[in-house]
Amino acid sequence: MADIPSASPFPSPRPSKPLEIEDTSAFEFVKELLAGEPTYAINFDRIQWDAVKNCYLIIEFLLCDEKQFAKGITPFTSHPNRYFKKNAQKFLSLWRLTQQLAAKLYLVNYAKAGTRYADEVLFMEVLSVDENNPEMPVSTRERQYTRAGFAKMFRELNRRGRYR
Repeated sequence: MADIPSASPFPSPRPSKPLEIEDTSAFEFVKELLAGEPTYAINFDRIQWDAVKNCYLIIEFLLCDEKQFAKGITPFTSHPNRYFKKNAQKFLSLWRLTQQLAAKLYLVNYAKAGTRYADEVLFMEVLSVDENNPEMPVSTRERQYTRAGFAKMFRELNRRGRYR
């Protein structure tokens, strides 16, 4: 196993700009190009270097839609194992990428601001993904947060992306 460098492999850049607008143009462009064909790729939400853990972090945000609330599914109760067959390609690809990069994979269940369960955020560290395990293909370690609590932790995590 190769040694993981103790510092970033890149020169120290200036801080990045704050997030301002959502860029959905690339998604729309790829959708147009595929013209209805199924995709064999995934779009994922975030990758960052963690200067504390000396590895990359891959973070995928999983929206718990309001339509699910009536079925008793909330950010705290939803889990990729509930819908693995529907999104197997996504979770398997994320896991393969995680392994290739010697990274950590995190999944974050959340609801839109202003909805009934907006204050529930489930932060999951993915321990393994095994498509041959029909009972529990995605093994996770979980922590529940309020939205404010998660925001605080997430900002701290984000700051760990600064190259030293």
